[in-house]
Amino acid sequence: MKITVTIEQATPEFQDRLLALLAEHAADVQVDTTWTKERAERLYTALPTRARRIIKQAANNGGYVSADDLRDDENTSLRGHSAAIKRAIERGAVSGWWPAGLEAVVIPQGPGFGKVLGYQIPDHLVETFKYAANKPSRDW
Repeated sequence: MKITVTIEQATPEFQDRLLALLAEHAADVQVDTTWTKERAERLYTALPTRARRIIKQAANNGGYVSADDLRDDENTSLRGHSAAIKRAIERGAVSGWWPAGLEAVVIPQGPGFGKVLGYQIPDHLVETFKYAANKPSRDW
């Protein structure tokens, strides 16, 4: 048996009681931590323009966008651009838009410290986020 539950604007008391019930049956409960087109679209529309640009350009380019393609000039910093994506994923889980534990959408590529070389979307998420980023009503 598969049961899908969607609860919008749950009161804290209801949420606590439901989570306690689920905890009692944790061995039988599986959380859906898959990025769907609907979840991707909701995330995309919740992002600031600079973060949307990373996802859109990477998705439209087969999953990778170089940092140079995102910079307006060679001295432009990308600091904080991808952090907005991480924060929006966390905020979405707290808001009940999706479960906690969804994987990162973009992964910075580079030597570690200093400027990133680019951003990678995992291969299995490229089409999902390409769909979200290219809906005509959502274009930036």
